Amino acid sequence: MNREVVSIDSDVSVKAAASKMAQHRVGCLIVTEKGRPVGVITETDMLSRVLALARNAESTKVKTVMSEPLICGNPDMDFIEATKLMINRAIKKLPIIQGEQLVGILTITDALAVHPGMHEFIEEEAKGNVPKRFMKRLRKR
Repeated sequence: MNREVVSIDSDVSVKAAASKMAQHRVGCLIVTEKGRPVGVITETDMLSRVLALARNAESTKVKTVMSEPLICGNPDMDFIEATKLMINRAIKKLPIIQGEQLVGILTITDALAVHPGMHEFIEEEAKGNVPKRFMKRLRKR
């Protein structure tokens, strides 16, 4: 898992979130309320829930377009167990939480970087439930 997780408060604008994602070169931010992780906002969330609907990114709050509830793993999870959780819940990013504290994040991209043959496992485990365009991207890595 990556221990350097970038987060953002739920009351921040989508425009500020997009700027923070660009600044840190990440594809998602963990959304927090009072320091507690409550959701995630991804590039896809911004495209489909803000830009595609012609919503104003400056006035739209992150909390109105974030993905929730936050599906999390824990630091004691086995790597394969965490990967299966992502596949079964159709998510590409798995925040790792200990208690109520965010301690890291595991992404499908991270899994492929560590285990280059992982795309075959993901494809088998998903049993066709993963979009073909995503599987094509996995094979390229």
